[in-house]
Amino acid sequence: MRTKESGLTLIELITVISILSIIVLITVPKTDFFNSKTSEMRLRMVAYELISDIRYVQYKNIYENESLYLTIQSDHKGYYINKPSTMAKRIKTKKFPDGITAYSNNSMNISFSDQGAPIPGGCTIYLYNDSNKKVEITILPATGRTMIKGSY
Repeated sequence: MRTKESGLTLIELITVISILSIIVLITVPKTDFFNSKTSEMRLRMVAYELISDIRYVQYKNIYENESLYLTIQSDHKGYYINKPSTMAKRIKTKKFPDGITAYSNNSMNISFSDQGAPIPGGCTIYLYNDSNKKVEITILPATGRTMIKGSY
C-alpha cells in the first residue's frame, strides 16, 4: 500500500521563490539613500546632526559656562566645534558626505551667550545637495531657537 504524500518538488519551490522575489523587487520603491550626492534622506540626516551640534554648543554656553562656537568650514564641506583660547581647541570636526555643502547668510561662526541667544544675532544655514534639494536651519535672534525647513 502506498501512502499519498503531498509536498513540493525542488523545481516548484525555486519557481515560487523566484516569482515572489520578482514581485517584491518591483514593489519596493527605489531609494537613493546610498547615493549621497542626491539623497534627500542623507541631507536630512546631516541637517539633524548639525542641529544637534548647534544645540550642544548652546547647551554648553548656558549650563556649563563653556564658551564654544561652531564654524562652517571655508570650503563649505563641513564644520568645526571650537573652544576659544589663545590656541583654539577643536572639540569636533564634521565632514559632510560628498555632494552636500553648507552656507550661512551671516557669519561662518555661530556662538551663544550665557542666556542662549546667538551672538551677534540670528542666522540661517543652508544645506544643499547635488540634486538642488535645500534644507534651511534657522537660529532665531532673541531666543536661539533652532528650526528646520526645506524643499526635501
